[in-house]
Amino acid sequence: MLMSDFAMTIREMEEKDFAAVLEIQNATHFENWDEKALRNLWMKTYTFAFVAEAPDAQGEWKVAGYALFALAADEAELLAISTAPEFLRKGIASEIFAEGEEALADAGARNFYLEVREKNRAAIAFYQSLGFDKCGERREYYSDGENAVLMSRPL
Repeated sequence: MLMSDFAMTIREMEEKDFAAVLEIQNATHFENWDEKALRNLWMKTYTFAFVAEAPDAQGEWKVAGYALFALAADEAELLAISTAPEFLRKGIASEIFAEGEEALADAGARNFYLEVREKNRAAIAFYQSLGFDKCGERREYYSDGENAVLMSRPL
Protein backbone atom coordinates (compact mmCIF):
# COMPACT_ATOMS: atom_id res chain seq x y z
CA MET A 1 0.00 0.00 0.00
CA LEU A 2 1.35 3.42 -0.93
CA MET A 3 1.08 6.24 1.60
CA SER A 4 1.94 8.81 -1.07
CA ASP A 5 0.35 9.92 -4.33
CA PHE A 6 3.82 9.98 -5.89
CA ALA A 7 4.42 7.10 -8.33
CA MET A 8 7.02 4.66 -7.01
CA THR A 9 7.80 0.98 -6.72
CA ILE A 10 9.42 -0.66 -3.70
CA ARG A 11 11.33 -3.90 -4.24
CA GLU A 12 14.17 -5.92 -2.77
CA MET A 13 17.61 -4.54 -3.53
CA GLU A 14 19.52 -6.33 -6.27
CA GLU A 15 23.20 -6.32 -7.12
CA LYS A 16 22.49 -4.09 -10.12
CA ASP A 17 21.35 -1.37 -7.67
CA PHE A 18 24.70 -0.98 -5.89
CA ALA A 19 25.99 1.92 -8.03
CA ALA A 20 22.79 3.92 -7.52
CA VAL A 21 22.68 3.15 -3.80
CA LEU A 22 26.30 4.21 -3.36
CA GLU A 23 25.61 7.42 -5.29
CA ILE A 24 22.67 8.26 -3.02
CA GLN A 25 24.69 7.36 0.06
CA ASN A 26 27.60 9.56 -1.01
CA ALA A 27 25.25 12.49 -1.61
CA THR A 28 23.48 12.20 1.73
CA HIS A 29 25.63 10.56 4.45
CA PHE A 30 28.64 11.54 6.49
CA GLU A 31 29.74 7.95 7.06
CA ASN A 32 29.72 5.80 3.95
CA TRP A 33 30.11 2.16 3.05
CA ASP A 34 32.23 1.29 0.06
CA GLU A 35 30.96 -1.19 -2.54
CA LYS A 36 32.70 -4.14 -0.87
CA ALA A 37 31.14 -3.37 2.52
CA LEU A 38 27.71 -2.86 0.94
CA ARG A 39 28.00 -6.14 -0.96
CA ASN A 40 29.11 -8.04 2.16
CA LEU A 41 26.23 -6.65 4.19
CA TRP A 42 23.70 -7.29 1.41
CA MET A 43 24.77 -10.95 1.21
CA LYS A 44 24.18 -11.65 4.92
CA THR A 45 21.12 -13.74 5.69
CA TYR A 46 20.09 -11.33 8.45
CA THR A 47 20.02 -8.29 6.13
CA PHE A 48 16.83 -7.01 4.55
CA ALA A 49 17.48 -4.48 1.77
CA PHE A 50 14.99 -2.51 -0.30
CA VAL A 51 15.07 0.18 -2.96
CA ALA A 52 12.42 2.56 -4.23
CA GLU A 53 12.24 3.30 -7.92
CA ALA A 54 10.53 6.45 -9.18
CA PRO A 55 10.45 8.59 -12.33
CA ASP A 56 12.89 11.49 -12.44
CA ALA A 57 12.13 14.91 -13.99
CA GLN A 58 12.57 13.42 -17.47
CA GLY A 59 10.23 10.52 -16.72
CA GLU A 60 13.02 7.93 -16.51
CA TRP A 61 12.59 5.41 -13.70
CA LYS A 62 15.59 5.19 -11.37
CA VAL A 63 16.56 4.20 -7.85
CA ALA A 64 15.26 7.04 -5.70
CA GLY A 65 16.02 5.68 -2.24
CA TYR A 66 17.08 2.64 -0.27
CA ALA A 67 16.98 1.09 3.18
CA LEU A 68 18.99 -1.63 4.88
CA PHE A 69 17.72 -3.46 7.94
CA ALA A 70 19.16 -6.23 10.11
CA LEU A 71 17.37 -8.89 12.13
CA ALA A 72 18.82 -10.70 15.16
CA ALA A 73 16.40 -12.97 17.03
CA ASP A 74 13.33 -10.75 17.52
CA GLU A 75 15.19 -7.44 17.26
CA ALA A 76 15.21 -5.38 14.07
CA GLU A 77 17.66 -2.59 13.40
CA LEU A 78 17.54 0.11 10.77
CA LEU A 79 21.09 0.24 9.40
CA ALA A 80 20.57 2.95 6.79
CA ILE A 81 17.80 4.74 4.96
CA SER A 82 18.22 7.50 2.45
CA THR A 83 16.50 9.26 -0.42
CA ALA A 84 18.20 10.84 -3.42
CA PRO A 85 18.16 14.65 -3.06
CA GLU A 86 15.92 15.12 -6.11
CA PHE A 87 13.26 12.86 -4.56
CA LEU A 88 13.08 14.32 -1.04
CA ARG A 89 9.68 15.01 0.56
CA LYS A 90 7.78 12.62 -1.69
CA GLY A 91 7.15 9.89 0.89
CA ILE A 92 9.86 7.57 -0.41
CA ALA A 93 11.58 6.96 2.94
CA SER A 94 8.22 6.25 4.58
CA GLU A 95 7.33 3.73 1.88
CA ILE A 96 10.67 1.93 2.04
CA PHE A 97 10.49 1.85 5.82
CA ALA A 98 6.97 0.39 5.73
CA GLU A 99 8.08 -2.34 3.32
CA GLY A 100 11.02 -3.23 5.56
CA GLU A 101 8.88 -3.15 8.67
CA GLU A 102 6.41 -5.60 7.14
CA ALA A 103 9.17 -7.99 6.06
CA LEU A 104 10.83 -7.85 9.48
CA ALA A 105 7.54 -8.46 11.30
CA ASP A 106 6.86 -11.43 9.04
CA ALA A 107 10.33 -12.75 9.96
CA GLY A 108 9.58 -12.53 13.69
CA ALA A 109 10.84 -9.10 14.76
CA ARG A 110 9.12 -7.65 17.81
CA ASN A 111 11.26 -4.60 18.62
CA PHE A 112 12.86 -2.01 16.38
CA TYR A 113 16.07 -0.04 17.04
CA LEU A 114 18.12 2.58 15.26
CA GLU A 115 20.81 5.14 15.86
CA VAL A 116 21.00 8.60 14.35
CA ARG A 117 23.37 11.52 14.51
CA GLU A 118 22.45 13.85 17.35
CA LYS A 119 22.48 16.89 15.02
CA ASN A 120 20.31 15.25 12.35
CA ARG A 121 17.08 16.89 13.51
CA ALA A 122 15.19 16.08 10.30
CA ALA A 123 15.91 12.36 10.69
CA ILE A 124 15.02 12.40 14.38
CA ALA A 125 11.69 14.07 13.56
CA PHE A 126 11.07 11.49 10.81
CA TYR A 127 11.75 8.60 13.19
CA GLN A 128 9.52 10.16 15.85
CA SER A 129 6.75 10.38 13.23
CA LEU A 130 7.15 6.61 12.84
CA GLY A 131 6.68 6.09 16.58
CA PHE A 132 10.30 5.87 17.72
CA ASP A 133 11.36 7.30 21.08
CA LYS A 134 14.83 8.12 22.35
CA CYS A 135 16.14 5.28 24.52
CA GLY A 136 19.81 6.17 24.92
CA GLU A 137 22.91 7.81 23.59
CA ARG A 138 26.34 6.71 22.39
CA ARG A 139 28.86 9.41 23.19
CA GLU A 140 31.35 10.30 20.46
CA TYR A 141 30.06 7.39 18.37
CA TYR A 142 30.82 8.76 14.92
CA SER A 143 34.31 9.25 13.52
CA ASP A 144 33.98 13.05 13.82
CA GLY A 145 33.08 12.76 17.52
CA GLU A 146 29.36 13.41 17.17
CA ASN A 147 27.04 11.53 19.52
CA ALA A 148 24.51 8.97 18.33
CA VAL A 149 20.93 9.08 19.60
CA LEU A 150 19.50 5.60 20.14
CA MET A 151 15.81 5.19 19.37
CA SER A 152 13.42 2.26 19.68
CA ARG A 153 9.82 1.15 19.46
CA PRO A 154 7.86 -2.08 19.47
CA LEU A 155 7.13 -3.52 16.06
